[in-house]
Amino acid sequence: MDVVTRKSEEAGAEALRIDEQQRRQADALKRQIIGSAEMTARNRTLEIVEDNLNEAFSQALDKLGELTSQVEYNRILKSLVLEGIDEVGGNQFVVTANGKDQQLLQLIVGQVSHEREISVVRSDSRTQNSVGGVVISSADGFVTFDNTFEARLERLKPELRKQIAQLFTGQS
Repeated sequence: MDVVTRKSEEAGAEALRIDEQQRRQADALKRQIIGSAEMTARNRTLEIVEDNLNEAFSQALDKLGELTSQVEYNRILKSLVLEGIDEVGGNQFVVTANGKDQQLLQLIVGQVSHEREISVVRSDSRTQNSVGGVVISSADGFVTFDNTFEARLERLKPELRKQIAQLFTGQS
């Protein structure tokens, strides 16, 4: 084999190696660009879901606020008090609510104290800044359960996020 043929073959082999290296680099860059675009799209989707979820919760809170002027709010507030008492445990409780619900809460506290034969008192000094609902504490203040409408909605958010994400990904 003469020198020209050998050099020609070496040059051809080098050209193939360079071509293969460029193809691998191009594929890697393509995967990187696609991966980055997919991540950006996922993040944007999550932002949109979060924005819509927050808007839905804001609207739900508005609707719940409308409930406070309804006749059935008495039953709802009593249910929230009872649920809170069960969560806190014990037999002596302090219940707070927003300023608007204080009078109604006083009636409910009397009913619950009598029905359950426990000590439940309404706190005037610590009114809550909420649309509705109550915060129940043990008498010593060591255990507290926030059962306001806002807190209840916040407790629902993780599960709703999960369900919405499953809808977007088609998983069940």
